[in-house]
Amino acid sequence: MTSARTFESIVIIFNPNSTGDARKLAERLHGELEDILSYAVDIRLQPTGHAGHAVELARDAVRGGGDVLVVSVSGDGGYNEVVNGVMQGGNPRAVCAVLGAGNANDHRRSTGTQPLGEAIAGGRVRSIDLLRVHTGEGPDSPGEYAHSYVGFGLTPVVAMDLEKGGKGALKELVSAMRTFSKLEPFEIRQADGKRRSLDSLVLANIAEMAKYATLSDADQKLSPWDKQSRRRALFDDAQVVPPRGGGGPHLIAANFARKTA
Repeated sequence: MTSARTFESIVIIFNPNSTGDARKLAERLHGELEDILSYAVDIRLQPTGHAGHAVELARDAVRGGGDVLVVSVSGDGGYNEVVNGVMQGGNPRAVCAVLGAGNANDHRRSTGTQPLGEAIAGGRVRSIDLLRVHTGEGPDSPGEYAHSYVGFGLTPVVAMDLEKGGKGALKELVSAMRTFSKLEPFEIRQADGKRRSLDSLVLANIAEMAKYATLSDADQKLSPWDKQSRRRALFDDAQVVPPRGGGGPHLIAANFARKTA
């Protein structure tokens, strides 16, 4: 049985402009941890000041080594920055956690089993996979990590449109309708060299998503064996390739283990 984890420092990174009240939630978690932790630990609040700042803060927090917990009080986007910062920091003993303060909070909603403060106090740490995406060709091509899912086709196009149009049920509906009108298929190249044209492809690391659109019910008509065969054919070293006319990146997805509270 794995012993409970304790931490030398806990860094709480929050987005003061999150759609949830991130500052209040971060301050509340800070106070709760000071009250319930049975050991001495340095607990710091770190607000972000601009897009990408959480990457820098998380990287700096873990770079010195040791048992460091980095908590992101934000939505899925803010947590993604923290995860990438921790991975860049190169500290194998670092742990990530998220306290949802965004619009969807898919990761926290899908993986959380108890209040975060209680989980930290109990030292309950689980290892999960991350999705690693390389842009470009070759093993040294730049890479980023995703903690929940990576989408191609419809998913990223809708996401970018939502950022422009704003959040909220009505605005999101308008954005989705606008996206469908300009959606174009993309191609993947399978391990056997064959190409397939798709409208949407999601590689997921969590069991559910708060917001999704059903393009077709065709998959529901497949047997479990056919579905498994289709997934194996699509995801065995599949690459998303640029248009035949050039432009656009190569994208390759792979799994990578990381610890998270």
